[in-house]
Amino acid sequence: MVGKILLKLKGRFGLLKKVRSGGFVLIEFAIALPLLVMILYSLAMVSLNIFRLGRDQLADYVLEAEAQYAMKRITQAARFAKDVQTYGDSSIVKFVYHSLGNTGYNKPIPDLKNMQYLLYTSRDIRETRYFRGYKRANRNYPNLYVERQEGSYTNPITGDNYFGDTKLNYLHCALDKPKKILHIELELESLVTERKIKIATAVFMPGLEVE
Repeated sequence: MVGKILLKLKGRFGLLKKVRSGGFVLIEFAIALPLLVMILYSLAMVSLNIFRLGRDQLADYVLEAEAQYAMKRITQAARFAKDVQTYGDSSIVKFVYHSLGNTGYNKPIPDLKNMQYLLYTSRDIRETRYFRGYKRANRNYPNLYVERQEGSYTNPITGDNYFGDTKLNYLHCALDKPKKILHIELELESLVTERKIKIATAVFMPGLEVE
């Protein structure tokens, strides 16, 4: 009789031990799961912040590089131009150059029938270069274009960069004709970081024709 009672107690004690062991596993899992989620979330946020920081730094570099390149193109054009036309606050400036163009035509050789030679002559021609802001149909913001002819928009020198798109806020040019000095102000803005960069300079135009 006593042996049967001891066997029953032993069986109940073992069952209780198993239940308690299973309960501890559930509690540990319930505590560890939120901690694991928090760790994974923190890692994801850190990775996202690192990505955003790298993207913003690259976009700001593109903004600075495009502004410097655009100003370099404008100042180089100004130094060699014979005439310049500004249009107030319309983000347009027109440069005019003197250039030599070759014209060839056939001329008969004296005393030789049906013999000709090709004669080239040089003539002074005027070429133009336009810097102006223009917004394409599929864009919401203007870019800066440089073209040889008015009304042609095929050569943008700012914007549409894969690593950080930009927009032209304004291009202002004012000419001090007696001093042959062109004052230039250019401002670009990053469409990624919304940061702005403004460059202003004055260029002496030695070849400017002053009447």
